Amino acid sequence: MHRFAIVAAVALFAFGCVEQSPDTPTEDDIKAAQENILKTAPTPKYVVNADLEDKVTYLGLDVDTDVVTPGKAFTLTHYWKVNKPFTDDWKVFIHLEAPGTKKSHLNADHTPINGHYPVKVWKAGDIIRDIHRVSVPANWPAKSVEIYVGMWKGPLRLKVTKGPHDKENRILAVVLPTTSAAPVELKRIVAKHIKNGSIKLDGKLDERAWKDAPSTGDFVRTIDGLPADQETTAKILWDDKNLYVAFQCEDKDVWSTLDKRDEKLWTQEAVEMFIDADGDGKSYVELQTNPRGAIFDSYLPAYRQNQNDWNSNMKVAVKVDGTLDDRTDTDKGWTVEMAIPLTDARGKLTEDKNVPPKVGSEWRVNFYRLDMPAGRPQQGTGWSPPLVGDFHTLARFGVLAFGNDKGEIPGQPAVATAKPEPQKEAQAAPNVPHRPMLKRPLNLRVRPAAEE
Repeated sequence: MHRFAIVAAVALFAFGCVEQSPDTPTEDDIKAAQENILKTAPTPKYVVNADLEDKVTYLGLDVDTDVVTPGKAFTLTHYWKVNKPFTDDWKVFIHLEAPGTKKSHLNADHTPINGHYPVKVWKAGDIIRDIHRVSVPANWPAKSVEIYVGMWKGPLRLKVTKGPHDKENRILAVVLPTTSAAPVELKRIVAKHIKNGSIKLDGKLDERAWKDAPSTGDFVRTIDGLPADQETTAKILWDDKNLYVAFQCEDKDVWSTLDKRDEKLWTQEAVEMFIDADGDGKSYVELQTNPRGAIFDSYLPAYRQNQNDWNSNMKVAVKVDGTLDDRTDTDKGWTVEMAIPLTDARGKLTEDKNVPPKVGSEWRVNFYRLDMPAGRPQQGTGWSPPLVGDFHTLARFGVLAFGNDKGEIPGQPAVATAKPEPQKEAQAAPNVPHRPMLKRPLNLRVRPAAEE
């Protein structure tokens, strides 16, 4: 029940601006931002020169592509000229619209300059260069993408006093054509079958079965697919009763205050698994735990229709390498073991063609992690990045295949686990997680945890 709500089928949900994490830049943040505070005004590829109440001028933007390919991330570089210092907590919004469709937009809101330089510290004379990555879903319903920018605070927006804009005080920065969506190659992992009783649930992962278990490789940022700040991997095993999932999370600051079942774990630090056992893109289950071992579980008969009254029989064990909830020291990380009864994948359904699975069965699944370092925005990473601010993007779920005791499916080639190839996109925007306005941030965007 969370993340930036975005696209279901071809329709898009419309959301307004969403709250962002508290912007309190440190001295290091200000230093990191300096290279993107320019002394002379650039000449952007798309010149706009729109004014917002004489406080700031949106000079325009550069885009690293002439044509947007749905499902593929691209880079926006915005240029702002500050005319007057900001005394209130205004924030930047970025909207991507599908023209001609009803109520369709994606929020790409974020704190400028990789989260280092919020609007409230902008100084008169500053020329801000703000670079971030965005994408539109593979099922984008229009032949172009309209990109709007502006500033907001609560229910208010700064008025556009000069330049191209709409009635909602949004500056029209550029309209880019789209091309046909590139085929999506789904991630795939084959779970190895083990003998019943091989795993002792203690969070240690010291059994031989875990050492040989197939791994997802390193998670990447959910918004843009770029490498994560801290490493996370998941390993998968199964026996005749349970699916076993182990998350290994590098974490210099392990914390969580939530310890009750079905609390909003996604608002702090957590790991998550989504399961669509029959792969129909409709009903699925959502399972989470956090460094305290608290559980959130929900059955969804359809996209985002969470039914939190459903309880799984999942068991978890967590081991923290460090000091839980001490934000003054440096930790190493935390490890999670999940034992998920195979029949839990049905949720409230009495039957499912792939439950219980057998060798060769395939489920659609995804794995995520939410991390919230002290004083920084929440970060969302995952196995198969949705490339929008919505963890519930079922079309981007990977494939979990059930293998034999060698981790193989007879008649099919073995699946090699490889680390994702680093994408060379310097200064990509911070990857804040997901949830829509109604329930969590939306986006391809970037906003801190919202409600589930």
